[in-house]
Amino acid sequence: MKAGIGRRKDLLSLILILAGIVVIGIAFWAKIETWSVQQDMLKQYQNNTAQVQTKDLELPPESPAFDDVLYSDDSGNSTEISPVGTSIETIGILRIPKIDLTVALGEGTDKETLKYSVGHFSKTVNPGEIGNFSVIGHRSYTYAEFFNRLDEIEKGDLIMVESEKQTYTYTVTEKFVVEPEDTWVLDSGDDAEITLITCTPIRIATHRLIVKGILTATE
Repeated sequence: MKAGIGRRKDLLSLILILAGIVVIGIAFWAKIETWSVQQDMLKQYQNNTAQVQTKDLELPPESPAFDDVLYSDDSGNSTEISPVGTSIETIGILRIPKIDLTVALGEGTDKETLKYSVGHFSKTVNPGEIGNFSVIGHRSYTYAEFFNRLDEIEKGDLIMVESEKQTYTYTVTEKFVVEPEDTWVLDSGDDAEITLITCTPIRIATHRLIVKGILTATE
């Protein structure tokens, strides 16, 4: 009787160990996939920018900064495909030297975009423009941890955004925490500013960490 109970306990322990290994494996694979797609986004954006500069082409006003790729199949028909096999439109690269961050900037804040990149709130202005250029990213998330160290940012630190052959440098002016309902942080003023948004505290995410900066240089 005792031997049977012992075998059942051993079997249960083995099942729990295997389940734990599976969960860890899934999380690890998800992070690898996110990193791989993110690297592809960076490379494709950089290659696209280099090609435009080499050919000295100008995008029409209605075109995005990063167009979907067109290719012709064997039948001669043109087919549209999205960058790196996703529907994400890459509009630039965000860099924060203080926390060693270089990340592709996607257009929009949908689930897919935030899984593989940080996202631009589409209803806010574009990089370098007068108004509030607002970006959101995950922090200590299963798929993306791009803003994991955002709390280390301090007043005077630099945030660089490369977009449409220009690099815009913002200087951090303030950092604070708000409630999730405080969407006023997206409002625009009279200056060219940037707002970075992520959840806080890590793993609890009851509030939103806000980092704001002002445009100080354009190259």
